[in-house]
Amino acid sequence: MSRKYTARIDGKEFVIEHDDGRVLVNGEEVDVEQLRLGSMRILRVGTHRYDVTSLQREDDGTRSVRLNGKRLRVELEDEVAAMLRSFGGEKATKLHAAIVRSPMPGKITRVLVREGELIEAGQGVLILEAMKMENEIKAPAAGIVKAVHVSESDAVEKNTALIELS
Repeated sequence: MSRKYTARIDGKEFVIEHDDGRVLVNGEEVDVEQLRLGSMRILRVGTHRYDVTSLQREDDGTRSVRLNGKRLRVELEDEVAAMLRSFGGEKATKLHAAIVRSPMPGKITRVLVREGELIEAGQGVLILEAMKMENEIKAPAAGIVKAVHVSESDAVEKNTALIELS
């Protein structure tokens, strides 16, 4: 299965396509090998060797990496995020994996989203009835609904996984 990413590193943009062991960078085929050693990776791209250590994920969605001892900020964008950005959905490019959990025991009265649906942070995902009150449960982050784990009329306990975002 073909995968396509856009990587932004130090102000430069690279389009990377990976398909059945074949790798294209900006449309040109490159020979790539990777060796993982714990949290470090040794990459050979063509005749160049790179020592890469992923340091941390930043609040803005980028990742700090150390490449041959130099700290860089890297932004990776997959095809879905690129398509959403092209539609003017800047907010939607900051998608996060999350699980929406029940804040209290209750009964699901309505499910407001479907699997595969793109949702925004703060958007209502379902209605939970607890203590004779209807509570709108909202998404903690923007994302794509990966799974809906409950149905209308289901009884749930506190901390039950309700909706999964990716």
